[in-house]
Amino acid sequence: ETLKKAILREVPTSTSSSTIKPLANLNIVVNPGNGAGCFFADLLSDLGANVAGSIHLTPDGTFPDTFGVPNPEKKEMVEATVKACEAVDADIGVMFDTDADRSGFVLPRTVDPSTGAHSDYEALNGNRMIALISKIFSNSSPGCTIVTDSTTSESLSEYLQDELGLNHYRHVRGYANVIGKAKELTDGKKANAEVAIEISGHCAMKENGYVDDGTYTAVKIIGLLARTDDAAGAGEHGSLLDLISDFEEMPYEEERRIRVTDGSLETTTSVFNQLVQSLKVMCGDGSVEDWSVDEDNREGVRLRLSSGGHFMIRKSLHDPVISMQVESVSRDEAQEKVLEPLLSLLKEHDSVLDYSGLENA
Repeated sequence: ETLKKAILREVPTSTSSSTIKPLANLNIVVNPGNGAGCFFADLLSDLGANVAGSIHLTPDGTFPDTFGVPNPEKKEMVEATVKACEAVDADIGVMFDTDADRSGFVLPRTVDPSTGAHSDYEALNGNRMIALISKIFSNSSPGCTIVTDSTTSESLSEYLQDELGLNHYRHVRGYANVIGKAKELTDGKKANAEVAIEISGHCAMKENGYVDDGTYTAVKIIGLLARTDDAAGAGEHGSLLDLISDFEEMPYEEERRIRVTDGSLETTTSVFNQLVQSLKVMCGDGSVEDWSVDEDNREGVRLRLSSGGHFMIRKSLHDPVISMQVESVSRDEAQEKVLEPLLSLLKEHDSVLDYSGLENA
């Protein structure tokens, strides 16, 4: 009932269709992967949406053979959803993880203006999902703050701040950390943090009590689609991806793990601190011209590349692992400007680090 009321709020009462059936013009594929989000298809159907092409709607803890445990970031789940959308010419595909606290989407890149047919479906997740949700709040709450985890891209920050006029606050990775910081900023009147969202798809919104809820995220995206459809005329809307056409993503993005071989968290912390110090020295003495330290970073060390990308290293709180993430204009640049200098530094710690994952990148 709460989600139903939320959808009715999202779709204006001036819609051409009945306010009781505000989704009557939409064809939506729901893929909860046999998890807790199976009910969502019935909710959308009750509000008028055509959900006949939805898949994996029966709760079943064994999960589908095609992609296993549901995860909206998983390639196999995205591919299954794309295939289902193509089969019924869907306006949008909605995916949930096991307990539906995380969502992801599939959208058509192309909508034929004469026939309304959809094609070239692709995933809406990660940085681009944050971009679209932020686009929604740039209209409903201008100048608000979007709190994300530390691994979001340089281009996302530029888009939020320069294109949308919002504030972007990067915090420590972990959705509980991100949500907690958003609440802290809002409660302390330091910012109006409307959205707390991790790049994995975990998302909590102030208007929903900062509850980590993938179904509410879906409500916001579907609501936007319904409003766009109504404004253009039933079935004549373009792709929601057009709304974030000004957001440019880096062509190459990769995350790799460096394992501490003795399994000790103490060793992990010691080596990590040495690496951070060495990286900052390399920036300061100009030995790597393309690097500059992101002083506003709150986790590990984040270095900007002159081309507009970045890389960062951070240590796990619970495992003997150091993560390295890089985004760049190309794989070649990442190799030359990031991996090669970093590997030369890691070799100084050969006795305690397994960095083979970087060598094979």
